[in-house]
Amino acid sequence: MTPPGRIVQLATDILEHTTGIQTYLDAHGIPSPSFEPGTLPKLPLPPALEDTLGQALSALDELNALLLGPLGWLKTQIDHAYDLVSLHAMYRFDVPSKIPLGADIPIGELARKCNGDNNLVERLLQHAVSNYLLIQPRPGYVAHSSTSTLLAQEPAFKDWVGTACEDMWPAGTKVIDALTKWPGAPALPHQTGHNLVENTAVPFFQTLEGDPDRARRFANTMWLMQKMPGFEPSAALDAFDWAALGESTVVDIGGSTGDFARELTKKNPKLHIVVQDLPNVIEKARSNFTRDSSSNITLKAHDFFTPQPVQGADVYFFRMILHDWPEESCTQILRQLIPSLKPGARVLVNDICMPPVGTLPRYQERQIRCQDIAMMAMFNSQERSSAQWARLIERADPRFHLQSVVQLPSSPLGLLQVIWMP
Repeated sequence: MTPPGRIVQLATDILEHTTGIQTYLDAHGIPSPSFEPGTLPKLPLPPALEDTLGQALSALDELNALLLGPLGWLKTQIDHAYDLVSLHAMYRFDVPSKIPLGADIPIGELARKCNGDNNLVERLLQHAVSNYLLIQPRPGYVAHSSTSTLLAQEPAFKDWVGTACEDMWPAGTKVIDALTKWPGAPALPHQTGHNLVENTAVPFFQTLEGDPDRARRFANTMWLMQKMPGFEPSAALDAFDWAALGESTVVDIGGSTGDFARELTKKNPKLHIVVQDLPNVIEKARSNFTRDSSSNITLKAHDFFTPQPVQGADVYFFRMILHDWPEESCTQILRQLIPSLKPGARVLVNDICMPPVGTLPRYQERQIRCQDIAMMAMFNSQERSSAQWARLIERADPRFHLQSVVQLPSSPLGLLQVIWMP
């Protein structure tokens, strides 16, 4: 008997995997996925079924590409260039807040609320409908989908879309121009797609300093990222034996408003944690700590491009910091620690660790490669593999010894443990 072709095998796999997921949802009274408002943002599945979900999505991704064929797949890639246009319109015109929850609205009325031309707004909204961002219950009307409801009810999701559409996407369009204008090494943080699209000579983070609203939007986006599956603080908490440190001092460098520090002290109350960030960030953190204070946490303004002021700490911790900076900048950041390090001090780096090529399903590798391109566009930085992290750390100073790299489960993040051995 002739074995089934690849597309039939993939379709069979999809049916098998989705049947297993549906059986679990039915058994636990969890509603099936839907585009209707009220749908859970993410299916609550146990680890084994998370793997099943990944296999289903991987098979679906490959089946889609095979059925489209090379011509259809190429056209899809080109069409993707415009996919953010309607999402950008929804952000810029604040469309989700103008659609009533639980009811539809005439497109003409929505256009007037957006102060836009009826025909132009309708075309943008129809594109949004085609991307499942809105629902069209009847001709001439739109209503909330599960996705637009998120944007209407959760301000951080709206800020995420704003950062993507107004900061990252424009910079992405200038990546190749930046590579052409500034070829070769070293990669510098002020020679990026961001610099070209905004006609500025300063790095992105300096751009934010002059625009408080934009800085707030970006900060909220980063806060949301740390709540995403695989990026939560709990992943780093479980990957290292913090309890074994006893009554030690941990310096959380670039620790923002102290979210990780709070989680760390809950599990390890003997630790003293110093949260460091720029003055405006620490000022915001102080207002948060008046409502949720911890005597074990100290907030301190510090620029990590200047010498580290906390002498002799046991751990210096970087969580999703170094991936924002090119190699030259990373080595500078690490070298600023050296005068304060005691023998045996640990430097822990909790950051994306790129897997070897071909070890992830294609759709997952595409996601992490997109993240890498975003780093290139905004910061001239990159997401690094274990080998690239090792080279960077050795280049900073040979007395930094990379002791271990732990890949966090169900996460693109790794935890690198570096020991200072003078």
